[in-house]
Amino acid sequence: MFDLNLLTGNIRFDDLSHLTDQPLARQLDALKEDLLQVEYPGQLLLDVGWYPEFDKDGAFRVLVIKDQDWQQPLSSQQARSLAALRDRLVQAQDLLSALCP
Repeated sequence: MFDLNLLTGNIRFDDLSHLTDQPLARQLDALKEDLLQVEYPGQLLLDVGWYPEFDKDGAFRVLVIKDQDWQQPLSSQQARSLAALRDRLVQAQDLLSALCP
């Protein structure tokens, strides 16, 4: 299972933690656009999804959103492995910690 303990916000939706350390190609049916959403104070949101959905050539997208402005995220990063995703989540959490009131 994918560990989310580093996140300090309020997890509103989580299908990400169900992923395992197996190769992502063996978990394609779980790689969808809506994997994780975490709310933070100050109208901040962390969102993680796989784009394009169920596609072996896709990537995780990690977004930091303020005031529901999906057109202009404060941060947008990609990862093609679970190890890289962990790194992107640490970076996003650091940004959110700095921005939270």
